Amino acid sequence: MTFWKITKKDLRLLARDKRTLFGLVALPLFFITILGISAGQLFTAKEKAKRIRVGVVNEDTSSLSSNLIGEVLKLDALELIELSDRSEGKERLADGKVDVVAFIGPRFHEKVDELDTADIIFAETGKLSSGLRSLDVEVQSGAFLASAAEVVEQLVFAFALRAIAPEVMRAHDPKLALKLFVQAKRSAHDREESETPAAEPVITKSRSDVIYEYLVPSYTVMFVFFIVNLMARSLLGERETGTLTRLLIGPVTGTGMMVGKTIPFFVISLAQTLLLLVAGKFLFHMSWGESPWMLVPVIVSTSLAATALGLLVATVVRTDSQVTAYSTFLVLIMAGMSGCLMPRSWQPELMQQLGLVTPQAWALIAYEHLLGRDVPNLHVVWSSCATLIAFALAFFAVAGWRFRALE
Repeated sequence: MTFWKITKKDLRLLARDKRTLFGLVALPLFFITILGISAGQLFTAKEKAKRIRVGVVNEDTSSLSSNLIGEVLKLDALELIELSDRSEGKERLADGKVDVVAFIGPRFHEKVDELDTADIIFAETGKLSSGLRSLDVEVQSGAFLASAAEVVEQLVFAFALRAIAPEVMRAHDPKLALKLFVQAKRSAHDREESETPAAEPVITKSRSDVIYEYLVPSYTVMFVFFIVNLMARSLLGERETGTLTRLLIGPVTGTGMMVGKTIPFFVISLAQTLLLLVAGKFLFHMSWGESPWMLVPVIVSTSLAATALGLLVATVVRTDSQVTAYSTFLVLIMAGMSGCLMPRSWQPELMQQLGLVTPQAWALIAYEHLLGRDVPNLHVVWSSCATLIAFALAFFAVAGWRFRALE
């Protein structure tokens, strides 16, 4: 009996289990869809990107605070929500109904009146050296922007400077303020006269493109490695029914047996990945990048690593409960370390380095270069594929050593 006969046998058995095959494709697609809905981007490639919600509690009744709010409103990326008091602002921030809350204190106009032109020009060393606190303004960021809280605070401080600078200069240096105003008008007029025909607009990615360029490959890679569970159960079932013993008595080597058992799941893994990427393209408008042909070696090498790991786990487990515990735990831990559950760029540097001990991380690096960059670094993609193949060979070698214990 050759390995090919073992492969055909397993392919027939797998083809009969249509529920499992359907789940391998439907479950990750369902996950991607749910997460896409959570991000508010299902079938919204043409939908306007979601704006950052900024709550404002204005305890100052002067026109200066109104000027600050007006500057914020000029930025289309922000959605301004006026709130009644601090308690409402903190409650909405905790509930996630706003992403940022700006508290404009009652002494805002008094603080502005104390400034002079030098304080505006030399903001880092003058009376404004403490930033927003110098103006009785406080900014708090919610979980959505927690990692960028300092950036948000600096952005609001820039809005405040732009709002109060004209008033401060008119109060202390009216001649300079008038001169700057005239120069600004003249510059605007010169720009209008020298305007050339508008260039072709630069096509930028929508928020949905970015979301699905992460979701589709990340969850595809994670669920491809769930083939480990299926392979372990298959080999365990053959051991329990005595089929494996009868196969080992036949004219087939241990290596041939391993190859014959691996090929069917490798084929399933390839089909699963292809179907998910096609679904990402046509259902979620995900781009395949500038070099779509390079997806082929990434898909193949990732499936090789996944099925080789599945074979290794299959030679280790002894009971059905061990399959559930070991394989699921292993896949989820590796998914968390590698960046399948959150972008690798969000992880601390140490975790990014630790994640490189998993094949999933190298698959994600390759997909990120192909799908997330205008000009992919093909050298990095090929290196990632080579690393995945090295993982596959290592897993297969250890599985071969373990397989001898079953003979």
